[in-house]
Amino acid sequence: FAFKYAKKYLASSLPNDVENITVIRHAAIGDFMNIRPFLIELREFFPNAKITLSVVKHYMYGIPEDLIDEIHVMSRYNEDGSKTGSLQRIKEAKMLPEQDIIFDMTDSTLSLYLIALSKAKLKIGYPYRAIRRMFFDVAVLRSEFVLEAETLLHMLNILGKKTKFPLYYGFEKLYPKTKNEKRIVYFAGASILEKCWEKDKFMQLIKQFSDYYPSYSHVILQGIGENEKFLEIYEPLEDKSNVKLQKVMPISELMSYLTNSRCLVSNDTGVRNMGIALEMPTVGIFFNTMPFRYWPKEDKHDCVFNIDYKSPDVSAVFDTTKQLVDKLYEK
Repeated sequence: FAFKYAKKYLASSLPNDVENITVIRHAAIGDFMNIRPFLIELREFFPNAKITLSVVKHYMYGIPEDLIDEIHVMSRYNEDGSKTGSLQRIKEAKMLPEQDIIFDMTDSTLSLYLIALSKAKLKIGYPYRAIRRMFFDVAVLRSEFVLEAETLLHMLNILGKKTKFPLYYGFEKLYPKTKNEKRIVYFAGASILEKCWEKDKFMQLIKQFSDYYPSYSHVILQGIGENEKFLEIYEPLEDKSNVKLQKVMPISELMSYLTNSRCLVSNDTGVRNMGIALEMPTVGIFFNTMPFRYWPKEDKHDCVFNIDYKSPDVSAVFDTTKQLVDKLYEK
């Protein structure tokens, strides 16, 4: 929907006249990956605008600095781990200069502080709850059945932007595909334990694939968390010469490593979003979470889930991954 004021503003303003835009994305690395198509299209539609990205202090890893001009920071937590108070949030929100347009891609209590206190001429969002529409001049519907990166583009479609498909993430120059390594990468971590497929199942899956694809390297990525060393997955397989354990790499090295791999098998997590943004083939393992919002409808991506959202069997993940890899590459 759009209020009358918004329609009047849009009727009298041209994209070339817009000078300042803020995008609110208070989230982690996976969410920074899936806003890249939006930021690229935003720059194209508003060529003269300075683009500011508002982030939260404790989630600044993987910010798309190549696509923005400024960073605005808000704090959800204090140094001691306690939540920040209203006075601090108001102070940080008011540090954002007056904007022509502000896009809220978070829809949280913290982002609404910024929306309510900003002096933007036009406020656009995609709120989960209908009552929150009152904070915005323009709002688009958020669906659990449409890829989130596409829903973000609806914020530009409603302004008249003709966006591209398939989605373009703009990583080919930063992380060019220089090799075609016969390598399948596995990541068994996630932001919360409830999203983690059982480690024993990951071990069984990699064991089967190491036999089925003997000429491939099968690499278990370690994560930064204490519970993401994955030794219980690797140690039963360490006698296999084509199974490897990869220690944590800087993000730039990891991105290059992924883009030169053939497939990524992962839980619903930031690493999988990195693979998607690099336009490499991915297989996502889902349970307790509806997959459609995180599943690009392209031939190089697939998901495994059960209709009752219980943990998938090893055979289901094996068959889906095998079909994808066999379709895209010679064995």
